[in-house]
Amino acid sequence: MTLNNLAILQSDQNDVESAQANYEEALQSYRDLAAENPRIYLPDVAMTLNNLAVLQSDQNNVESAQANYEEALEIRRDLATENPRTYLPDVAATLNNLANLQKAQNNVESAQANYEEALEIRRDLAAENPRTYLPDVAKTLINLSIFYLQAVPDTDRSVGMAVEVLEIFQDFQEIPIVVRYAETAVRVLQANGVDISQQP
Repeated sequence: MTLNNLAILQSDQNDVESAQANYEEALQSYRDLAAENPRIYLPDVAMTLNNLAVLQSDQNNVESAQANYEEALEIRRDLATENPRTYLPDVAATLNNLANLQKAQNNVESAQANYEEALEIRRDLAAENPRTYLPDVAKTLINLSIFYLQAVPDTDRSVGMAVEVLEIFQDFQEIPIVVRYAETAVRVLQANGVDISQQP
């Protein structure tokens, strides 16, 4: 866990080589532990795979990033079949990350499917616990809104999702990341030719 946390710090400081080395050492340790006690340590394997994939994606190491996202997703899906309340949020997070990578590589069909599945999971979670999960809904909505602006032009979907982000923002104005989603939503609306003075 300390290696993983150190790697997160190093990644934030753009010390990519050190971050990758520490993620990989943490991953090997977690794999060894999971071989003996998978119920306890497989979630940590998946977490580290996801973190490493984020780093690799940022470095345009697409093949490695995709492989690690897909392995993390497979583990998290398996965990969620036994304990959906605990692990479905992680499934959605990895789906969203994988879709971002696929969109950047113009793998439009896969990106769309993964964004939509992530959104469906997050909407279901938010229906039970809106305070916790609506910011995650907003995250995938803004990604999809941009997707429908750029990758698969669909003005109605793009605008509708951007407007929904602004609606969520009304209840989460104290959360900086939601503020950023809202700012992006405004830019998406402007790009779609919407008069933002008519929006909340």
